[in-house]
Amino acid sequence: MAKKISLYGFASHVSPRAVKEFLEGHTGEGTVSDVEVGQNKGSRAHAIVEFTTVEAAELVKCLARVRLCYGNSYLKASDAQSRTPHYAKRGIPHYQLGDDLKLNFGCHISKDKFSVLWSQENVSVKLCSDIRKFEFFLSYESVDYKLELSYESIWQIELHRPRGHSAKYLVIQLYGVPMIYENEIHRVREVDFAPSSSIEQSSDICLELPSRAHIPKALKDFFYYKESSVQFTLVPGSVFSCNSDLVPMTDGKKKDKKRKRKRKASLNQVNKDAVNCFFCQNKGHMKKACPKYKTWLVNERAFRTKGN
Repeated sequence: MAKKISLYGFASHVSPRAVKEFLEGHTGEGTVSDVEVGQNKGSRAHAIVEFTTVEAAELVKCLARVRLCYGNSYLKASDAQSRTPHYAKRGIPHYQLGDDLKLNFGCHISKDKFSVLWSQENVSVKLCSDIRKFEFFLSYESVDYKLELSYESIWQIELHRPRGHSAKYLVIQLYGVPMIYENEIHRVREVDFAPSSSIEQSSDICLELPSRAHIPKALKDFFYYKESSVQFTLVPGSVFSCNSDLVPMTDGKKKDKKRKRKRKASLNQVNKDAVNCFFCQNKGHMKKACPKYKTWLVNERAFRTKGN
């Protein structure tokens, strides 16, 4: 029995043939029957893959949960059919996450800390289940804006429920920046209106929700979702550039490179003792700079080369 999965996280557009050859290197020749590749502006490429057997699809999903690399990119996988669940077909396409919410742009600096570059209050948030996207409605300097965040621009979502807090925090980790509309017109605004271009310089979005706010099942079905009960705090951060002029948004590889530089610069602004490595759990450095992680990568690549 065939099975389709959604595979995303490719750093740039890839050909269906390249994806097929890559996956069959893990599942065996002839196990991939069809590949559809796509890429939205400002986000990483994704692929809908159909396997000849359920076992091959489950193997790829299992590898992605542990670590599945394509070049320098870590890939994520999910069931393709789950992207259009039964409640979307029954005419319930929208879920209102709340009004008068606080939206924070910034980046993770450790598992329990979020560095805030810019915040906006009185934000309304809607989840559109039929087309798998978030919509944020806000007003800034007497101008109404709508921000759209598509499925392909999201890496994962984590809900923090710290004990003793009156709020919970929905953190959305991004592949690409949101599309910005002014006054909800159908023309994309080409600049970042936030102070110091904070939106484009952010790698994550943190939405503050009331402690009793309902999290719709659609959110858990469409995205890589997990929950945490550890302590979680928001701290002031610094942007990469202090220039308050409006800066044009870029796309593709330029945007990926710029975001990496800005993330690194933002981390250099904070106390390194507050940064935890997600690999060795020690303080003072990030995972990509971890000596133990680099050693592990070398050993893993050598093992894979030997296995092939």
